[in-house]
Amino acid sequence: MLGGGLLWLALELLVRWWVQRPLPRDFYGSIGRDPVRVHQDRVGVHAVAGDGWLHLGWIADPERERYRVERRPAQAKGSEVWQKAGDSRTGSFLTRETGVFDYRVWAVPRGAGEPRRVGEVRAEAGPGPAPPLCAPRIAGPWQALFRPEVYGSYINDHCIYRDGEGRWRLIGITGKGRGNFDAERYFAVGVSDDMPPAVGEMLEEAPVADFGELAWAPCVLQEGAADRAGWHLFWSPHRLHQMQSEDGIRWNDHRVTMEAPRHRFFRDPMVLQVAPGQWLLYTTARGRYYSRVDVYQSFDLRHWQYIRAALRTARGSERNSPFASTESPSVVEQRGRFYLALTYNNDSFFWPGILMLFKMWRDRASYNDTLVLHADNPYDFGCYRGRRRTPNLVARLEAHAAEFVHHPERDDWHITTAGWPW
Repeated sequence: MLGGGLLWLALELLVRWWVQRPLPRDFYGSIGRDPVRVHQDRVGVHAVAGDGWLHLGWIADPERERYRVERRPAQAKGSEVWQKAGDSRTGSFLTRETGVFDYRVWAVPRGAGEPRRVGEVRAEAGPGPAPPLCAPRIAGPWQALFRPEVYGSYINDHCIYRDGEGRWRLIGITGKGRGNFDAERYFAVGVSDDMPPAVGEMLEEAPVADFGELAWAPCVLQEGAADRAGWHLFWSPHRLHQMQSEDGIRWNDHRVTMEAPRHRFFRDPMVLQVAPGQWLLYTTARGRYYSRVDVYQSFDLRHWQYIRAALRTARGSERNSPFASTESPSVVEQRGRFYLALTYNNDSFFWPGILMLFKMWRDRASYNDTLVLHADNPYDFGCYRGRRRTPNLVARLEAHAAEFVHHPERDDWHITTAGWPW
């Protein structure tokens, strides 16, 4: 028994060492260390607020600085003393005080030198009532939406959006055959006039993002009003790719926006606009042992920095794979409350990853397991400690890589599921 236990432990440690070893990481994301001060001066300090919460964001330089946040009532006279509101290591400060305040952020050198003011902003967090809680439920039978035949055989992680002509588009991971994650190197495209199609399935068009390397988990963001909109396509894994489009149909300007993200196992990016000129990027991630969902911040959709864990997991969480179990994060806002959906699979030990190489998934039900957690703000969804010990867990849905799709003309919602055929 002892020998078997030692062998199991050795295999576990070997797999964890192997999957972590080749992946570079860096806090600075898509901002180099040398020009970080230029970006910091350009951006200053931005605020986002909701009922009962407020967030301050800025560009950070954590190797050389720490940050002190001060505030005073907005109606205070110039002679009134500023009070310390807190400290931060990254360019993020989340507080739960209400009222109108002036805030200022100071960069405090880690070595010698005087503090320097990063910026100042006036912001208000309203004392309004708690947003209503909505619990998503699958309310009808599944309907086939899109099945590629020419350029692939299946759809896995995907996104659905409307293009500049008003048509609905699905872009998703694909490949030929039964599903080989190492051969998924472009995205299949499905198109329809309505969502879901009134008759049949979405029609297949030519694939996108074929650059000879892995292409996983696309996310399309529409920016601006319909008459002057632009579209941005993001994908992973291990680094952040990006393209842009004037109509959501034809894509150009491919670039690697983030070469070395903050944490290993960066994949499945999803972008949410939280205010004019402010965006958040949610990704799969893992700490020393426990899985998590990370969030990065940008003020121009080109330069991203890690700011915090949007969701942590801890003792009591059922799955913590060596390559992370909190996959395909997606955040939607509904009536002032935010909902984080994630696919919760990949068991906690080494053998599921080995079985996956042979297209074997031992626990089929765990592959189609979506957790939905709620919060009053988009920055902090708390800590998942298991199904019975997580108060803000609002739903479990039998779906994989789920997307919530809103049809504005009918004001109805749809949920999608996808995945490997095996």
